[in-house]
Amino acid sequence: MKIPWIIAGFSIALSAKTQTFIAYGHVDIGIAYENKSFDLHVHREEPMNQEFSPTEAVFAVGPAAAGVSPGGAFTSFLGTLGTPVWILPTAENAQLPFLGFGTEELVAGDWSGNISLSLKAVSGPGTFSVWEVGGFGTPNLKLSTVNGITEIDHLMLVPGSHGHFNVGFSAPGDYFVTLEASGNHLMDGFRTSDSATYRFQVIPEPSTWALALTGAGVGALTFLRRWTKDRRF
Repeated sequence: MKIPWIIAGFSIALSAKTQTFIAYGHVDIGIAYENKSFDLHVHREEPMNQEFSPTEAVFAVGPAAAGVSPGGAFTSFLGTLGTPVWILPTAENAQLPFLGFGTEELVAGDWSGNISLSLKAVSGPGTFSVWEVGGFGTPNLKLSTVNGITEIDHLMLVPGSHGHFNVGFSAPGDYFVTLEASGNHLMDGFRTSDSATYRFQVIPEPSTWALALTGAGVGALTFLRRWTKDRRF
């Protein structure tokens, strides 16, 4: 598998907290349930099986995600024609995280109806959107900050399932996305999770990533220089 320019899976000290940057491979925003409580986490499946709390992982959205908006009424949430966008697609790309939304850890028979994953807040330099494409190629917007966050900004997920959606950003920088899960458990009744905040770092080019590491420590920078020197692009 081709390793992208970003330090895939390399943990560095950032803001006094160790975080793992996930730049490629299959990874999910996972939803589990135990002891009458939801557990929102990050489940990394490739290149190794790992699980992180939301604060321990960063989804690194690299240059391979860059594109432009096609414009038009159906994709207005991406901006006008030619507007830069960064998209994590539903098709796997070896240079990007293959991001899914997983409820495989939930026992389907324990739930009445679907699990709702609601967008509660987003902090970032641009807009954040999640959508799927229908049978006729028309985008079906699920979550978006374009017109503010309301009760309609949620994903409906089948317990015991797994799915992929397009995830888009309108500007480079750090995004902190807060989500909340809820559902009707047959034994415990209607349950709502604590809010969980996930970090996405949209970086348009390798030089920007190097600058972002300036305050992360000499050891991390030394590793980056050696890693970059050894790469063949």
